[in-house]
Amino acid sequence: KENMKDKLIPSIIIISFIIIFEIAAAYVLTQRFNFSEYLIPIIIAAMVLTILFDFQIAFMSMVTTILLISIILGNDFEYLTTSLFISLVAIYSVKSLRRRSQLFKAIFALIASSIFIVIGHGFFLGYSIQDMVDNIIALSFIAIISPLITYGLVGFFESIFNITTNLTLLELLDFQHPLLKRLQKEANGTFNHSIVVGNLAESCADAIGANSLLCRVGAYYHDLGKMVRPEYYIENQYGGDNKHDGLTSVMSAKIIKNHVIDGLKLAKEYGLPKKVSDFIPMHHGTTRVEYFYRTAVKSGEKVDELQFCYPGPKPNTKETGILMICEAVEAAVRSIKNPDIFKIEEMISNIIDSRIASRQLSDCPLTMDELSKIKGKIDGSTGLLPVLRGIYHIRIEYPAPKI
Repeated sequence: KENMKDKLIPSIIIISFIIIFEIAAAYVLTQRFNFSEYLIPIIIAAMVLTILFDFQIAFMSMVTTILLISIILGNDFEYLTTSLFISLVAIYSVKSLRRRSQLFKAIFALIASSIFIVIGHGFFLGYSIQDMVDNIIALSFIAIISPLITYGLVGFFESIFNITTNLTLLELLDFQHPLLKRLQKEANGTFNHSIVVGNLAESCADAIGANSLLCRVGAYYHDLGKMVRPEYYIENQYGGDNKHDGLTSVMSAKIIKNHVIDGLKLAKEYGLPKKVSDFIPMHHGTTRVEYFYRTAVKSGEKVDELQFCYPGPKPNTKETGILMICEAVEAAVRSIKNPDIFKIEEMISNIIDSRIASRQLSDCPLTMDELSKIKGKIDGSTGLLPVLRGIYHIRIEYPAPKI
């Protein structure tokens, strides 16, 4: 509840500020200076709210704002319809922001929609060509400056209210980021593992409509802590003695578990957003370091199971739940000898079932239907199976045609 409150208060403050600013701007521009109502920067508000939150919040906020401004303008129905139409175009242009260039490509869509709606109103209401040109110039001016102002305002609100937008996530995808450069240099096996997990997680997120960009970024940074002692993890061992050979199972498990603690320290040191650093502890939840737990049990020594469990917490979002499954699947599939699509499918089912049985997904809003989509179909295009089929170059055997 406290976490929800922490998220809700900044959202209310930002939305309220933007609505009040737009209404104030409308009053000053039209009532004080007698400027065109189309110079009210409603497009900027629509884009900022979409990037900061989502298109539903942006749409509802814009409907409210435009209705209030229309009342100030004397129930101006023309302004109402024009602004709603252009705001929808602005929202649609940035609602799935995956590249910074989308902000600037939106200019052309906004100018085209402005021309369309102004000419439509002009012919219907009998405006002169000069009046229509003046309205188009005003709307085009706002459309041209909107990406620059939007980019600056988004950065301002992000820093003040600690919000993580897609623009920040895009920056974290850059392999030149200091943490990713370190990971590639100091734990190359872990780096490659993280990239593969990122591909899997993105495909799974697409399958259920989750945030695929966040899933990929979370995957890239989830194993940062392995940089501290990279030689103790199998993906970074390239022959020679195994570092765990001279250690007890308890000590080995402690070293393995510590990559979560070390990862959180690195995330804090480099200023990773909480939205991303949450993937570090949650991708293991409270599961056991299974290999060393079983080794300890087989040795006959007295075993305290808690010594082999990760500290948690369990995944609490769809995205962190997806990563828990993908991370386990990627590691397990690499251990299959002579992998084929049916062995992989069985492995995926076993891992998902084990996570459900151990209640690792109990705090996560993933449904059984979504878990089925995450698994994917052998001949599908999203989910785990299609990506793993491509990685291991497995072809589906079809029956020979009858002659």
